[in-house]
Amino acid sequence: MGSRHGASEDTVARGIEDMIYVAVGKEVKECKSILIWALQNSGGKRICILHVHQPAKLISLPLGGKVLASTLKENIVREHRAAERLKMDEILDEYLHLCRRMGVRGEKLPIEMDCIEKGIVELISQHGIRKLVMGAAGEKSCKRNLTEIRSSKAKYVCKQAPPFCRVQFICKGHLIFTREATEDIDIGQSNVLRSVTLGHNRDSTAIGQPGYIPARSTTMGHTSGGRILGIPSLEGTGELSSLMSRLDARDGSSRSAPGLDCPTSSSRRSVDESMTSWNENGLESKALYPAVGHSRSSSTAEVASAPPLQASPVLNSIASSISTCSSQGALSVVDGSLDCSFYEQLEQAMEEAGKETLRRQKAEKEMIEARRRAQEEFLQRIGIEEGLTREREELDKVKKHKDQLWEELRACRERGISLQKQMGLLEKEMDKLKMERDNALKETEELRKKQKEDLSRQMPEFSEFSLSEIEVATRGFDESLKIGQGGYGSIYKGLLRQTEVAIKRLENKGDQGTEEFQTEVRVLSQLRHPNLVKLYGYCQEVFALVYEYLPNGSLEDRLSCKDGSPPLSWQTRIRIAAELCSVLVYLHSGETHCIVHGDLKPSNILLDANLVAKLGDFGISRMLGHDRNLSEQTTLSHITVAKGTLAYIDPEFLQTGVLTIKSDVYSFGILILQMFTGKPPFLIANVVKKALDAGNLLTVLDYSAGEWPIVLARKLVRLGLRCCEINRTSRPDLGSDVLEVLLAASATCEASS
Repeated sequence: MGSRHGASEDTVARGIEDMIYVAVGKEVKECKSILIWALQNSGGKRICILHVHQPAKLISLPLGGKVLASTLKENIVREHRAAERLKMDEILDEYLHLCRRMGVRGEKLPIEMDCIEKGIVELISQHGIRKLVMGAAGEKSCKRNLTEIRSSKAKYVCKQAPPFCRVQFICKGHLIFTREATEDIDIGQSNVLRSVTLGHNRDSTAIGQPGYIPARSTTMGHTSGGRILGIPSLEGTGELSSLMSRLDARDGSSRSAPGLDCPTSSSRRSVDESMTSWNENGLESKALYPAVGHSRSSSTAEVASAPPLQASPVLNSIASSISTCSSQGALSVVDGSLDCSFYEQLEQAMEEAGKETLRRQKAEKEMIEARRRAQEEFLQRIGIEEGLTREREELDKVKKHKDQLWEELRACRERGISLQKQMGLLEKEMDKLKMERDNALKETEELRKKQKEDLSRQMPEFSEFSLSEIEVATRGFDESLKIGQGGYGSIYKGLLRQTEVAIKRLENKGDQGTEEFQTEVRVLSQLRHPNLVKLYGYCQEVFALVYEYLPNGSLEDRLSCKDGSPPLSWQTRIRIAAELCSVLVYLHSGETHCIVHGDLKPSNILLDANLVAKLGDFGISRMLGHDRNLSEQTTLSHITVAKGTLAYIDPEFLQTGVLTIKSDVYSFGILILQMFTGKPPFLIANVVKKALDAGNLLTVLDYSAGEWPIVLARKLVRLGLRCCEINRTSRPDLGSDVLEVLLAASATCEASS
């Protein structure tokens, strides 16, 4: 009998071994991969969802904020805890739903503790868990190629879990580490079997422990009644109690009567084990105890779903004997005692039950294998369906693309027909245009003939005019035609040879005036630049110079808004500075000689109809010749009497009388500062430098020109200050240092316009 009782315990332990426990958290998305891995590697075994519920220490208030649970009333905390448990139960149902979708029966085993890792170890110890699957690290904090345990909870379970438990650690759907069981299975079995008493409540389970949460579907070997699933309760049956007392009495008499071949173990224990074995193998208790009126628990769904076993004839006869005896209130046997043949029949029935158990285990394994194959086929079918879906989508795309191509082809054909019609119309238009072209050619030929006649009467490139032509053009130097007055003389507007001109008549006809007149004629007759005033010719009799007429007057007039003219914009001022720099570079870089203007100021800069700057008045300019004996690094200079307007004259030239191209650079710097600020030229460099150093450049800029871009303005003002350096060696070179910056700034202005 002892060996059969051990076999019953082995059956319970094997049920636990066939169960795979999966530890999951409250975040289903993060723990889903752990459960899927366990389901895919379960081999058809049952899955038990193990979860440790950690009550929240802080409880949210209805009006916002959180407070410690210990500071609130007991009923509020109790309601909050109940809500937490309901939420936890819904989460576990999601895991069970996932198991059902994968074709595996799932159960759940929750517990409530403050420490999650200690709760897992506690469940392993209480329930003798042999196989556990849990996460190795948080899903968001680990990589796919992780090779070690990162989670502190996983490390704790790995070290503190009982040695009989095999723990597998998963991360991102991959097995990271396995802690193998190091002790014999009997240790785990003893923990489980110690808590199982056939026909009595267990005294060493999670039930009744602090924090235990009953689950709606119980795990194998644990129910709310404290008994193993499939074993009916033996308490409260008078017939069985009477039977046990009779068997105990029979055992006593058997042991006292020598020579009897019946077993020496306890009759109550034998019958109890027999009843347990029958119930474990699917026999209904009603077959043995018709008078027992209690119903089996609905939690034994697994046993109830199994097909019922047909009892053997021997079992039926024993059952009928026991039923008859119990209905009479006592066992009725030959000679008032239980015959030894009863034990033989009982042993035979137990052997048949054991064989039936083996057959059922074999059938269960076959069923598990079939379920596994069905699961694999199901996954394959899903993969095939997904592939077919993708192929259908691709086919739909191809069909849509084909329809689009047909639509485009139809549209192209329609456009082709339309183009053919247009070509017919264009041919007609071409014929009409050919006729118009022929007419235009005839008219052009006539215009060419007229143009040749006009050219014969047009202004020559450079010539000397007679006094009579000058007087006719100016109507005898009529004061109403005067457009300018200066120390050099007067300027008149006139019409000479059908061209508007500006005629400058020198009033100082002494040696100095004659020299300035001859210098300007010599310089301007040899130079050609878009930013130089064009000289048509001269009249030696009255010392008159004939220039092109520039309708917008001088830069000085435009800066002062003379005659109500609008102020120049800052874009136009920057462009004018670039144009002046360009013409100065042209004058300073002649191959055989360079020309220093010597009198650069706003009144000597004229503006045409498009506000393009034209540099004029070369009366005091000097031509500096190149000496082949001098090196290229030698500065060209000319010693002369300082002439020009005082505010624009180079200080070194004023002190030494040595004129160089750097003298024009100084005047150009003063001119830039005057155009940008609109202030008088005297001491303008000091005023601008102080404002720039103090960070107040905006206070000195001329805002009649518009809103200056401060970065560009600061850059150009610094450039002007460099040109105004007192020491001429510190001034920049206009060609290499200044012109490129001004051209880039001018291009930026045109782009912004």
